[in-house]
Amino acid sequence: MLQSNKYFVVEPASPSSARNTIWLLVVIAAVGLINVYLNPLEHFFTDVLHIPSVNGCPLYTLSGVPCPMCGMGRVFSCMTDFYIAESFYYNPLGLVFYLIFGFVYIFIFFLSLRRKKIVLKPAGVKLWYIPVIFLIIMWVLNILFGHHHN
Repeated sequence: MLQSNKYFVVEPASPSSARNTIWLLVVIAAVGLINVYLNPLEHFFTDVLHIPSVNGCPLYTLSGVPCPMCGMGRVFSCMTDFYIAESFYYNPLGLVFYLIFGFVYIFIFFLSLRRKKIVLKPAGVKLWYIPVIFLIIMWVLNILFGHHHN
């Protein structure tokens, strides 16, 4: 199993904490799937606010600038349909994001099932810039190469 290191430690979690983590992960998955397949923000903009929206992204709808996550719903759909090459068309780093996010999500889920949790040590907290840099690179590549229209 995973051993503690200078960045994090795996500790026992209380049954209620583990249960709350599992519920949170289930809610995150449900909201993500609803957003991908029903796209409520696009309907909110077009039907309620009467603002034309291509993909439901508030930033893209209101400013014309795509966010780092624009196209991620279509990337997910491409992944589930095994159109891997096409996923790069919609968001160049979308597949990489889902692979990293999926690994972390599944890892936390299985740790919670075993009533364990990950606690970041101070050295691990100092690595906050890594996901921030990844999102900035993802955003720049998405602006330059992503395709946000249906």
